[in-house]
Formats: sequence, structure tokens, C-alpha cells
Amino acid sequence: MKLPIASLFLCAFLGFTAQAAQPQVSQHKSPASTTCTGTYPSYFQDPAFSKTGMWDNQVIINQAYPGWQGPIFRLSDAYSSAKADTQMPWLKFNPFDKNLSEKDKNTQAWNYLWAVMAYIQEGNIDSGDVNTDWDLCNNKVRSWYHIPYQTYDPMSGREFIHGLTREAPVTMTIKGQGEIKTTMWAVGFYNPQAANSISKVWTGADSPVMPQSNFAFNEGSVIGKLLFTTATPNNYPFLENVPVWRANISASEYCECKNADGSACSFQQETEQCPRSVADVYLLQFDIAVRDSRSPVGWAYGTFVADGQFKAKEINPWNRISPLGLMWGNDTPPVTVGAAAFPQNPVSGLKDSAVFQEVVTRLNEKTNAGHLGCNGRLNGPADNALSSCLSCHQTASVPDSTNNTPAIMYQFASYQEPGSGQCLTTPSKLDLAIDQVYFKSFQCAESFTGPQNIVPLPKYPQGQQQWISTDFSLQLSISLTQWQEWQQDQQNLQKNINVRVFDGTLPSR
Repeated sequence: MKLPIASLFLCAFLGFTAQAAQPQVSQHKSPASTTCTGTYPSYFQDPAFSKTGMWDNQVIINQAYPGWQGPIFRLSDAYSSAKADTQMPWLKFNPFDKNLSEKDKNTQAWNYLWAVMAYIQEGNIDSGDVNTDWDLCNNKVRSWYHIPYQTYDPMSGREFIHGLTREAPVTMTIKGQGEIKTTMWAVGFYNPQAANSISKVWTGADSPVMPQSNFAFNEGSVIGKLLFTTATPNNYPFLENVPVWRANISASEYCECKNADGSACSFQQETEQCPRSVADVYLLQFDIAVRDSRSPVGWAYGTFVADGQFKAKEINPWNRISPLGLMWGNDTPPVTVGAAAFPQNPVSGLKDSAVFQEVVTRLNEKTNAGHLGCNGRLNGPADNALSSCLSCHQTASVPDSTNNTPAIMYQFASYQEPGSGQCLTTPSKLDLAIDQVYFKSFQCAESFTGPQNIVPLPKYPQGQQQWISTDFSLQLSISLTQWQEWQQDQQNLQKNINVRVFDGTLPSR
């Protein structure tokens, strides 16, 4: 379903109906003066929710141990109380103007990115210690919020210190060291406009209101996301001088639970085979997203990367990063040309983004940390080089009754045809069709669609024939997927099925 033209910029909220759920009750509530209410679990194995049975039969690996003196993460979740913020400093800049020269476009994009970064940092980094920064509960400048239910899956669930969730494994090439296997851990933040939108789904009730038609974020919504790596400055010299957090994480090389008979691991086996311990993680990437109607797709996505050696004298440790770029479209290739070959010159030919080649070049001198996405499209070192920021995020959808969502990359799809995929250098007819789907510039709050052999139809209880968009928000999609998995497990327990196995697919990148 393609939205009417008037809706492409308004991305109006199109309506929801409640889904029945097993009730669950928080064991504590925080004072009303904070945005951290205790309504939803703050982290995987949050003891405040032990009486719900959510963590039964799992080895305890993610709670503060006796004598722990560090911070303990609290979820900022008072979405319905969010009041719109009138400050939008990024509106002073307009990189989307098609009449700008390449130089002026890049200047506007650079200023836009730093305006958003300063906005996100206000009130969040003034604790005097990087280890206690980004505590969203009592920001004195403006309220910020997290997405709930990044907690149920044992492998990726939030850790208890900073609320980081495990993302994809990243193998990076380093001159003189070869390939280094690392893991990414991340946490995202949502401004009041975004939280007000989230409150239509996560209302403060025990159960979400599952979207029945395409969800949309408010104009002016801003999302920031910190991404930390298990790599060290010994691996990546550019990680020198950047913020370092202690986090309760599983193996740095991305632990995977495996059973000898090939069967899927249960939650208990996952916690046994992939235990967590407190270790250092280094800031590698900072992503931003802004709901901006001036953008041709209604969103702008940006990426900053660690640049600690070059910016060693920067007083603010959170600014020892450099912008890699800003994008507002996928530069869709012609139907007869693969995305890997379009545009012919990616340095000068990309029209839907601004990529700062001086930063790319500096970070690629000794590593591939300045790597981009498909043929120079924007993606950071924590992301897949065959995709792009928008290519992944525009797949974000409400999970169907099988607890599945569209694959964020065709190569990640369980139904893929072997040897096929997106951004291939010698594309077949199928590969060209895949590129037309995954590098199409979808509009905000538009269903992710394509031929059924590339984007299978969903199986929604109400019978919708297209995927219900979560408006580019993979985290919102993940939260609904994990909550729905929890509900299905409650139904299994009533049938005396006690072994928990994650049956759905998390749209993790």
C-alpha cells in the first residue's frame, strides 16, 4: 500500500487496536518526577520482574553482583508525559536543497549533523564522568527516552550497567593484523517528539497497542544511538582517547550458542554457553536520525565515527568523533544496472547523501573503519558494506503472527536463493530485482514491499496483505517482536511447554 501524496510528508498516525495479552505487573515504580517509571524491564534479567516468570530457568548472568559500585541502567519510559520540544537547531541548515553545489551541500550537511549532535548531548553528558553520562532519567534540559523490551532475548538483551544491547558481529581488516572479529553493543535515545509517537504503542499499560496500519513518527523526532565495540586501541588506533564504558557482555568475538545435534538452543542453554562478564567497550560509532519533512523520504540518517587520534585535543570526549556522512535517499540504480555499479563515480555521483571523503580517507589509512555501504552509500564501520543506513531501516515493520519481519538484507533472509543478494558486482536478473527493492527510496511510514520471492507477504492475524511499517525504526520493531515472543511463551507454559526457544526473527543488523 503506497501512501497518498499528502501523507508522504505528514506520515499521519493511522490508527491502532489493542492485542490481548498475558498481564504482567512491575514490582516497583519510580517517583513521578523522573522519566524512569519502572513500568517495563530495564534490562535482561531485571530482578524487579522476577515474579513474572520472565527469567525462569536461566542462569543469572546479568544482574549487579554483590559489592557492585558502578551505575545500574534504568529505562526511561514515561512516553505519554513527553511534551513537544520547540528547539530544532538543525532547521537552520538545508542539505536537501537540490540547487546546492556539491561543496555547499556538504557544508550544509556537516553543520546539520553537528547541530543535531549538540541537541542530543544537551543535559546528557554533563555528569562529569563518561561512565555516568547518558543517564536519561533526570535530564534538566529536555526529556529523552529509551525503547522498551530490548530485554527478552538472552543473546542480545540489555546489559545491566548502561542498557547496551548486542548487535551484529563485525570483522574488520587491519594492516599488519589481518582480520579482527569484534562485537557491537548499542543503546538508543528518543527525544520528546519521538516519545510522544512511541506512546501510541507503549502507552504505560502492561501490553502494547499493536499497530494495525502504518505507524509514523512526529515531525521533529530525533533519535541518537551510541555504538560501542569490543575492539581496543591496540586493534584500531583511532579508538584512542574516545569514551570507554564497562559493560556486562558476552564474548568479544560474538558468542553463538550451538548444540551438538544441531537443534536450536533454548534460553537456558544460551545463558549457559554465552555467559556475560564485565569488560571494556569503546565508542566506535554514533548514529542519528531526524524526522524532517524537507528530506525527500521524510527522514535524514547520519553517522559519526570514532576519530580519537585526530581529535585528541577535543575537550568534550563525546566529540572525539567525526561525521562520516548524512543521507536522505538510496540513489536507486536504473533497472538494468546493479547498485554496486551505480553511480559510476560514487565520490561525485551520489545525489541523495553527503559523504565526507576526507574522514573516510583518514580512517582507511590503516584500517577499513571508514568503510561505507554499497558503492559508497552511507553506512558506518559497525554496519554491513553491502547495504546502507536507509536500506536497512526502511525494512522496519510490525512482526506478524509467526513473529517475523522482512529481512534487513536479502542475504539475511531464510528464504533466499543461494548465491543471490543485493549489491553484487556481477548481478543476475534476480539480483537486479533485489537491488530495486532494497535500494528503492521508500517514503516515511510506507510499507516495505516487493516481489513475493524477495519480500514474502506477512501473516497478520487481521489479514493485512502488506507489512505494517514502524517508520524506519528497527528498535520499535525489535521491541514488539521480543514482547510478542514473551507472550507466545506464556501461552506455551499454559500448554506445559517449558523449554523456551526464540522462534521469531529479530531484525538485527
